[in-house]
Amino acid sequence: MIAALIIGFCFGFFGSIPVAGPIAALVLKRGLTGRYASAALVGIGGGIAEAGYAFLAFWGFATYLTQYPMIEPVSRTLAGIILIGLGVSFARYKSSAPGAIPTSSDSHAKSLLLGFTITALNPTLIATWTAATTTLYSSDLITLEPVDAIPFSLGALVGIISWFALLTVLLKRYQGRFDQARLTMMVRIIGILILGLGIFFAVKAGLYFAGRD
Repeated sequence: MIAALIIGFCFGFFGSIPVAGPIAALVLKRGLTGRYASAALVGIGGGIAEAGYAFLAFWGFATYLTQYPMIEPVSRTLAGIILIGLGVSFARYKSSAPGAIPTSSDSHAKSLLLGFTITALNPTLIATWTAATTTLYSSDLITLEPVDAIPFSLGALVGIISWFALLTVLLKRYQGRFDQARLTMMVRIIGILILGLGIFFAVKAGLYFAGRD
């Protein structure tokens, strides 16, 4: 249970770092324009909704998929494909102008609801967290049990909120000195690391099907 909590935190924190998503873009825009409370609340709202997707993905995977013996090699194959695709996408990332993101009133409730709604209405996140769960199972870091879905999703929630809180603090501290070029470089480096991990899983799956694993 503790392992699921820690891994969920790591997935939530590091998975939120790339600034290509709508929530990250909103947090950046509001932070760069001095609307720090609104930026943090958008991140919190998005984190709550995304933790729900993390719970559904983990619970569904642990309840149904792990009962089939072929799931391990298949999950490694899928994890390799998904991670390679994400790695290439992040490695080729180019920053966009924050001004292209729509804004709304900065009241606390509306900022929180905005982050929650944008994330909740993004069905691709269930696929993202299913991929994360698939990768987790492939890595053999923990044994998946349905009960671990709760600490995993709570860890993800804390991780997501922690990253956006840290980003908001950094934006407030450095204000105009925040270098967008360095942000872009950071995302690209993360992309290269993800690409390497994807290749690792693909090779591991290939060795299994070749009868060498």
